Amino acid sequence: MTSRRALVVDDSRSARAFLTRILERYELTVDGVDSAEQALAYLSQQQPDVIFMDHLMPGMDGFQALQAIKNNPRTATIPIMMYTSQEGELYLSQARALGAIGVLPKQIKHADVSKALDQLKLLGEPRAVGATVPIAATAAAAATAVAAGSAMTATPATPAMAAATTATATVQVAELPTDSSPPLDTTQERRAPTRPNVAAIPAELRLVIEATVTHQLRELRHFLGETMERQADRIVGDVLTSVAERAQETPPALTPPARSRRHLAPWLIGASLVVALVCALQWWQEARVAGELRSQLTGSQQQLAQTERNLQALQAAAAAAVAAQPLPTEAQAMAGPLAAAAGGDAQAASMIDPVPFGEVPLAGVRLDHVSQLLARLIAQDFRGVVKIRTISGRYCMVTGPGGVVMQASDTLPYSKCEQVGNPHDDDSVSERQSVAFANMIATARASAAGRFDIQISAGSPDELLATYPVISDTLTAGEWNRAAAANNRVELRWQATP
Repeated sequence: MTSRRALVVDDSRSARAFLTRILERYELTVDGVDSAEQALAYLSQQQPDVIFMDHLMPGMDGFQALQAIKNNPRTATIPIMMYTSQEGELYLSQARALGAIGVLPKQIKHADVSKALDQLKLLGEPRAVGATVPIAATAAAAATAVAAGSAMTATPATPAMAAATTATATVQVAELPTDSSPPLDTTQERRAPTRPNVAAIPAELRLVIEATVTHQLRELRHFLGETMERQADRIVGDVLTSVAERAQETPPALTPPARSRRHLAPWLIGASLVVALVCALQWWQEARVAGELRSQLTGSQQQLAQTERNLQALQAAAAAAVAAQPLPTEAQAMAGPLAAAAGGDAQAASMIDPVPFGEVPLAGVRLDHVSQLLARLIAQDFRGVVKIRTISGRYCMVTGPGGVVMQASDTLPYSKCEQVGNPHDDDSVSERQSVAFANMIATARASAAGRFDIQISAGSPDELLATYPVISDTLTAGEWNRAAAANNRVELRWQATP
């Protein structure tokens, strides 16, 4: 039978190891690389049956790699599944438009992988899980190898040793009741010997109660099974990755004597028991908190809905307040309408877009402005570089209802500010842009066909358009926040190549 091969492209080592463990259960040979450039080099030599592609990676992102693979006649027929934390119908439609067959989330389940492989006609029988669990023995052997790394060598065990380890470290698994259990007898009232002699529960009510309990038990078994399977896969993947790293770092040494190997079995058994106890403890904890989580779910949903409504109202009020405030003279001199900025010879120019408090910098009306600018440059056959920089203004902020950080009122003294900063200070460059903005940039890069480069970066808050007022006892939050609103901006600069 021809070996089926899959390629996993992800810059996260743990994510690659987790997906690899799942795919190997369906008898696929899995290769992994940590960048799109390495994936293209791999495809020049190999022809996998399916590719799982991450989106956000250093250098070329997932959409750019997807376009490069589909534009190559040799690799265009290889099915590609996006494996990313990005989500939403807009992202799914964009991925399919570029040639992907679908999107798998990073918090993946075995059922998602099985469905995707079945769609690709690559679904093999998963490796049987009977009355024993060799995975525990495998994890135990890996954990023991790490623990004994300082006293022993990293030389792989012999096949005979591995077989003995697997046999001795196997853990028996008790089967849970299945849905084929005999139906509940609802015709008789069951009473304990010491139960008080009270009136029997009506048959209709008893039937409803027993059906509810049976359904809840079935849901709990399903939840515990899926949770343990995911956690076991992650533990085994992390342990095996640590063993591989330790083997690469430890210098070669002499093979240990046969006597040391004989003494290795008790250590493996002990490590296996430790792993089994940890798994059992996690099962118990999940079962204990399941009931509490169900009771809190309804209240949490209601509180979340109220918080979202409050946040939307606060954001709308803040945006209206910023829009009503005039920019300082120096900010007005640098800002200009989009049509005037991109309507000239487009050789070297810049423009500034203010960002209202709390909004994602590269989203909303800024997305429209950048899209119109790039379309104008593409139509004018512009060649050069386009730089998009987000610069945060430092606002005077207080904590509002529900713990939401909001802009302080204009009359509040500056000394009463609880925080001075920006809600997006801790965001990375990728988190300051919406999914729609990332998709628009990918489309613009493809349309430019290499004629110009688009660079996205975050500037320093110390790059001021408006000088902040001197701090004094009479300074108000309104005076400070007017300068912060002028400095909270997106700058676009483009320079033609000579």
